[in-house]
Amino acid sequence: MLLSRRKTLGAAAGAVATAGLGRRAYAADTLTVTAYGGEYRDIFIKTVIEPFEKKFSCKVIYDESNGTDPYPRVRATRGSPGFDVVGETTAPMLILGAKEKLFEPITEKEVPNLKYAFKKSSTVIPPVGIVQTYQYLAMIWDTKTLEKPTSWLDYWQAGTKYGEKVKGHVITHGPSNFPLLAYAMIMGARSKGGGETNMAPAFDLLKGLKPYIGTVAATSAQAVPYMENEQVWIMPFWSARAALYAARGLPFGYTVPKEGTIALANCAAVPIGAANKKLAFEFLNFRLEPDIQKSFCEAYFSSPGRPDIAGFAPAFVDQQITTEEAMAKMVFPDDSLIAAKQREWTLQWQEIMST
Repeated sequence: MLLSRRKTLGAAAGAVATAGLGRRAYAADTLTVTAYGGEYRDIFIKTVIEPFEKKFSCKVIYDESNGTDPYPRVRATRGSPGFDVVGETTAPMLILGAKEKLFEPITEKEVPNLKYAFKKSSTVIPPVGIVQTYQYLAMIWDTKTLEKPTSWLDYWQAGTKYGEKVKGHVITHGPSNFPLLAYAMIMGARSKGGGETNMAPAFDLLKGLKPYIGTVAATSAQAVPYMENEQVWIMPFWSARAALYAARGLPFGYTVPKEGTIALANCAAVPIGAANKKLAFEFLNFRLEPDIQKSFCEAYFSSPGRPDIAGFAPAFVDQQITTEEAMAKMVFPDDSLIAAKQREWTLQWQEIMST
């Protein structure tokens, strides 16, 4: 029963437009969810949305975010962006949303399954959402062209590692994909003795890498065609997408370099102006149901949001964060600092890339 946002909503009984920037009210059995497009969309619909529609006898309108974070829409509309659920966002965005009071508070009363979530989740984000899944920052490389990278500097100093042949075959991620760009730069900084509180080494590395960059990817999905035609040979990428494309036969390996890596919390939240908050809370709770967790994570190669999911294959467990012990090994940067520094780091990145 999934509806495209482009189709008429006339069939939804009781749907009426309301005043305000982008805000709409729908029938009690209609929910609008915004999340990513591409292969994510297909997997999300099959493993989460369709089962939700069946269980709650409702219609879900999929508001595709085109690979960009939806929080700017929440902010621009003061919490009434026209959708009920932010299906995918990141910890820095939830921190901003909590500070600006644009997301609904979330407790076990609204989302009972929160009691089963990773302990880490309650410290990664403020109580205005859930962490439904986890990933981590991986390094991917074209196994047909390059030897396996072992350090984050093999990317940031690709010319030193691989020589002039790599020129034009390196991708950097743009500020519109800020968490991926920021985490990759933090690992570059850490590899040179810095970190999120001292990013000067990362921007020096960006200056050195610039002559080798062939493409700036605005979104993770935008990088995929360059992978498919093997124009990109090395880049930082999220572990889930890296594993997904490797499983589909693209000649790319993915690894965690010797300096370690950063975990990414994949979050969901309810804007304060959501038209159907009751069903929105049910959706967040549903995403943490064991069978839904297992189905989505196995299809998208991401780690679950709770450590008690049984039945994962050994190969999946080896690559993912499935236990509290595995979670304890993950590095989590100061996302509050990252959120506060987003504008400053973006301007520095733009200045380097534009000169």
